[in-house]
Amino acid sequence: MTPRQLMVITAVLALSGCATQPGECDATNRDSSMLTKMNCDYSGGYSDQVKQKEEALSESRKQNAMFRQVYENIQAQQLSTKADLASQQKSQAALNQSLTQLLNSLKARRGNEAQVQKQIADLEKQLKATQAPPTAKATPAALAARQQELKTLQKKVNQLQFSLGYEE
Repeated sequence: MTPRQLMVITAVLALSGCATQPGECDATNRDSSMLTKMNCDYSGGYSDQVKQKEEALSESRKQNAMFRQVYENIQAQQLSTKADLASQQKSQAALNQSLTQLLNSLKARRGNEAQVQKQIADLEKQLKATQAPPTAKATPAALAARQQELKTLQKKVNQLQFSLGYEE
């Protein structure tokens, strides 16, 4: 074997020992060597990161859309407190469905975070308070109380949304 062949084989063996696992790749690490960056690019580590972030973004967008739906339903419920009983029941059902869907999604994704669990429990409690069936002939005081319950619910949903980093 010639010295040149021996040097090439040694270089190949040295480089093969520097293989980078896809999970170890961090595109934001500016201190990585050129070899590490090439290994990450070649092994698919960077593309795996991009896929994970795209999935997280997609899930966040879905949950943000659910937040918007809850806000719309709260607003419809607030407006319907001045409307007839059937309209109130319809908007209450839409609010219940959208908020329950949002809370279930948040439990599945962020259920292991104590602060989020507490906020979800508070929202579920507040939702049950707003589920009291509206009466056909509500007094102005009852309507005002209902409006206040809905404002409190909206405030709690807003606090949860901001604590999770979503925007309106």
